[in-house]
Amino acid sequence: MNTRRIERLATILAAAGVLAACSSPGSASAPSLQLRLVTSSTEGACDAPALATDGPGTACSEDGTTTYQVGASLGTITPTSVTRPDVGGGLDLDLAFDQAGSAKLGEVTGKAIGKQLAVLIDGRVLSAAQVADAITGGTVRMAFGTSAEAARVAALLHASATS
Repeated sequence: MNTRRIERLATILAAAGVLAACSSPGSASAPSLQLRLVTSSTEGACDAPALATDGPGTACSEDGTTTYQVGASLGTITPTSVTRPDVGGGLDLDLAFDQAGSAKLGEVTGKAIGKQLAVLIDGRVLSAAQVADAITGGTVRMAFGTSAEAARVAALLHASATS
């Protein structure tokens, strides 16, 4: 399977391989993720309200430690499953996308090579990675620095455990 890896500003998003399992039937579906180019960022406490428009604006990181200036929305994608595999000490999440989501992710990342791409959830920046290559495999692995950070994002994305 074609997989690519991209690094987050210190830790978060890496593109990778195949999902080990899907969400269990009847589980809550994952929320939509919005894609935007980052024009600048500043470390430090952020108190901007959640970004609620599709136009350019200011958005805080999900944990409130970074302020991002982001461009207009490039589109949204919704994972068909989010799983937390029992590998790497619980530091990873695997996201899978349907054909339409995979195509949108490939299109946006293909045009953003060499640029910083923010992934927003509920108007907050979940990740802001430098795009090294188009993500065309239909799956993404998010890697985290701590298991607590992975658990917090897993809860936001309604992840299920891999069996």
